[in-house]
Amino acid sequence: MGTSLLRPVRALLLAATLGGAAWWGGAAAAAAEPDVVPVHVKRILLVNQSPAVLLVDEPEERFLLVFIDFFMADAIQMGLRGRTLDRPLTHDLIGIFLRQLQARVTRVTITALKKNTYYAMISLHAQGRATDIDARPSDALAIAVRSDAPIYAASALLEPYDGRVAPPAPPAEQPPTGQEGAT
Repeated sequence: MGTSLLRPVRALLLAATLGGAAWWGGAAAAAAEPDVVPVHVKRILLVNQSPAVLLVDEPEERFLLVFIDFFMADAIQMGLRGRTLDRPLTHDLIGIFLRQLQARVTRVTITALKKNTYYAMISLHAQGRATDIDARPSDALAIAVRSDAPIYAASALLEPYDGRVAPPAPPAEQPPTGQEGAT
């Protein structure tokens, strides 16, 4: 694709990313930021045969367990290990878009838990402007590990951590679905 064709594509993507809040869930982006703490991906694990991301704070005193699907578990694990495939996965493609637009992910924040679903924000900076984009936590984490962006979580979401994870068992009438949610 020639340079003349790339300019309109870049302009459209930048407008959508930085100015098109409605496109990217801008209402959530405007919400006030909760008290957040830095966390990191400790590991991906199986809990009751469902994959989950274990996030721990920097002194490893508190944790957050976010259930994800198997595809996202693989995507996050690949990002942690710096592995890529011959053809880019969705999160790799997003990284390519960001680099082409000279944008960078400045942070990812797990912001809230509503009706057993976690919410996250991806903070971007491009061309002197900053914006927040509403995202699923699993997508946000897959992008964060690929871009070496810091990860944060709302302090209220974290539980005491002693090196073991023992989330409560899901209710018998509703087995885990593999979708992101609380345990």
